[in-house]
Amino acid sequence: MKSAPPSPNKTLDAELHLMGATRLGEFLQFVRQRAAGGRALNECDVADQWRAAALYYEGLQTSQASVADKPRVLPIPRAMQTHISKLSALPSFAATFSSVPIAFGMVPLAQLVCAQFDITMSTLDALKQSLQGKPSPLQLAKLCLPLEPSHGQCVVGRESHGEYVFHSNSHDLRFLGAQLVPAANIAGYQPNGHAQAAIVLGVGFSTNVLNVLRYSDRLVLNNGYHRALALLSRGISHAPCVVQVCSHWEDVGLCGMREIFDNGTVYFSKSRPPLLRDYLEPKLVSQWPLRPVRKQISIAFSHASADIAQN
Repeated sequence: MKSAPPSPNKTLDAELHLMGATRLGEFLQFVRQRAAGGRALNECDVADQWRAAALYYEGLQTSQASVADKPRVLPIPRAMQTHISKLSALPSFAATFSSVPIAFGMVPLAQLVCAQFDITMSTLDALKQSLQGKPSPLQLAKLCLPLEPSHGQCVVGRESHGEYVFHSNSHDLRFLGAQLVPAANIAGYQPNGHAQAAIVLGVGFSTNVLNVLRYSDRLVLNNGYHRALALLSRGISHAPCVVQVCSHWEDVGLCGMREIFDNGTVYFSKSRPPLLRDYLEPKLVSQWPLRPVRKQISIAFSHASADIAQN
């Protein structure tokens, strides 16, 4: 008798996993480590699911060859222009997208190359539920290119001995980098002395806009997978997006997900790469019950002083 994932219950979430283009070892590791009851499953049965998906995916290399090539990006509608102007004026947006040239356009969701192989079902279902009816251009712009941060909360979970641990129910929580600034610029800062400089270690949420990389006549989805898939599953063909135009391969490494740069042949050389629409093909996906998780960011610092002899 073949193994089956445990029946989901109200204490569990679920993860949709895309197979075919992924490695078998990585898929088995995902099931063992993340799926509830995954270690108790028959590994051969689990592997057979992947093998069937991989065989189907290989067939697509011929039947759907070049389907991802030369996608046509449509102009942004006039009704979205004011919203996009506001987004472009945000300092946080400018800082996020400063490394390579960008453009705004309506990208074809069914042709987007996919480099993320897990989708959280609770997040996807909530987005789909919010998309009852056809959204207006402005509603679509606000969903895909938000001006405000996510609704997740960021709380300090622990503070001791130079280490700070932050928690959030949003997967978008991240370390935002370090910056040296004049101490006088920080409101509410009360040092034990006359501070001359301060090192700011930012923790919070990203701009979190729908974002693709354009390189070698293909568009690879870089951020916004849940929103893009929710829109596609509701029959919406195009969505407003920030397009990072990469003219050199090193540009991809500079602004793209690490997975895209490390395994570029999968996304830019295969005749038929994995696509976002593959999540809608039952032969290429499997669903697994998972325990709900929260995002954690830990930051630690140290300092030292020394007397340096001067010449």
